[in-house]
Amino acid sequence: MKGMLIKDFRLLKNQGKTLVLMLLVIAVFMNLMTDVGPSFIVGYITIIFSMFTVSTISYDEFDNCYLFLMTLPVTRKEYVNEKYLFTLLSIIFAWCVGLVLGTVLLVIQPSAKIDAVEWIETCLGYVFTAWIFVSILLPLRLKFESEKARYANLIVIAGVIIAAFLAASAIDYLPGEIVGTGKQWFSGLSSAGILGMFAGITAAVVIISYLCSQHIMAKKEF
Repeated sequence: MKGMLIKDFRLLKNQGKTLVLMLLVIAVFMNLMTDVGPSFIVGYITIIFSMFTVSTISYDEFDNCYLFLMTLPVTRKEYVNEKYLFTLLSIIFAWCVGLVLGTVLLVIQPSAKIDAVEWIETCLGYVFTAWIFVSILLPLRLKFESEKARYANLIVIAGVIIAAFLAASAIDYLPGEIVGTGKQWFSGLSSAGILGMFAGITAAVVIISYLCSQHIMAKKEF
C-alpha cells in the first residue's frame, strides 16, 4: 500500500499543484469581487480539491493499468484501503490550505469579529462535507467506467436533491407538536453538539461507502 500512496502522491504533486493554484486564485477573486465569506472559501477549496482524489482511479484504469497493479504485492482490499487513506490525507491537505487562506482573508477584513473557536468549528464542517461527498463518488467510480460514472454521479446528485425536497415537503404534514419539539431540540444544541452529530453522520456514510467499495472491488473484472 505504501507504493500505491507514493504513486498517487506523485500524481498529486504533478497534477494537483496546478489545481491548487487555480483554486487559490478563484477563491481570492470570489472573496474580493462577491459577497461570499472566508468560510465559503475554505469549503470551496476543500470540496473541489477532494474531487481530484477520485480522478486518480481514471489513471489506474488507463491502458489496462489495473492488470499491472494486481500483479504487484497489492490486494484488492489494500487498493481500496489506499484510496480511502489517500482521500483523507488529500482532504486534510486541501483543508489546511483553505484554512490558511480563509484566515488571512478574515483577518484583513476591516470590520472582522474573530471568534477562533467558532471559526474552527465552522471550517471543520467542510471536512465532513468533503468526506461525505467523496464517499458517495468513490464506490460509483469503482463500479462504473469513467463515462458511465459521470451519468451515475448526476443521477445520485439528482436523487439527493429530490430526496431533500420531499423530506422538506413532508415536514408540512407532520403534527405541529413533533415539528416544534424537533426545532426546539435542534436549536438547543451547541455548536459542538451539531458538529459532533455531523461527525457521526459522516462516519456512518464513510463506513457504508467503504464496505460497498470493498464489495465492488472484490467482484470487479479487469
